[in-house]
Amino acid sequence: MLKQISLVNGKLTNLVSVYDRGLAYGDGFFETMLWGSSYKNGEKYFGVEFWLKHLKRIRKGCKFLKINIPSNFEILKQRDKILKESLNSGYTSGLLKLIITRGVGGRGYKFEDGMKPTIIFLSFPRPQMNPQFYLSGVKACICENQLFYHEKLFGYKHLNRLDSVLARSEWDKKYFEGICADQKGNLIEGTMTNIFFVSKNKIITPPIINSGISGVMRNIILKNATKFFDKVVIKNVHRKHLHKFDQMFLANSVIKIIPVNKIDNKKFIIKDNTRALIDLFTKKSNERKSINLEII
Repeated sequence: MLKQISLVNGKLTNLVSVYDRGLAYGDGFFETMLWGSSYKNGEKYFGVEFWLKHLKRIRKGCKFLKINIPSNFEILKQRDKILKESLNSGYTSGLLKLIITRGVGGRGYKFEDGMKPTIIFLSFPRPQMNPQFYLSGVKACICENQLFYHEKLFGYKHLNRLDSVLARSEWDKKYFEGICADQKGNLIEGTMTNIFFVSKNKIITPPIINSGISGVMRNIILKNATKFFDKVVIKNVHRKHLHKFDQMFLANSVIKIIPVNKIDNKKFIIKDNTRALIDLFTKKSNERKSINLEII
């Protein structure tokens, strides 16, 4: 069994300070992505899927919270170090998680200028998804715990994820995902995915305003969906209006796109347009042993 590998500030260790503000206050951000490897001219090389998009989003979050994120070159150097260690440990592909916190600080919410951030990379074996999920779909439920509302922090993948923790505690292995709503009953996202609905040949996805995460995969889908659908609309979807849609699917950077066949008592079908969109991403990801820096 492949071991989990961790890198903290460029050192192969799993130890962080108890005074780190990421631990004390959730003062930081994270990204999760896939990576793969292959051979070229007899040498092994690797790539991280959608790396530039993930890096751009975490830099945006750090800028917003005034976290002193290091240069792209330094982050890339640390990324490559853990991936080389992963290759030496027997990985050929896997899941890479990047966490950036404000760093080690004293007691109290106020932070000092010039704090050195903590850069953490975690390498895990690639999650194995059941191929049947992509063909037959999965079951989902609507969670009772609502998403946190914040007019400035919405959209960011920050380290304060207690709303998702509470929602995830509501359901067991019977369901693949739990869908979360805002205070008005509008469905916003899953605990780990963005959500999309289909009516005839039109995709509808909820706006990410005041709640939720603007996923990298969500944005990529929005740019590519019109290859298979007539229109993409961003608007509220209330939990009482699920009967208006005939299809639904989930998306994130790891699972790509998985259709939903049932949510609570509402059943969905899976049509050719959704299957074509699924194939665009799953086939590209599964057929490539090497993952390019930017795919679509």
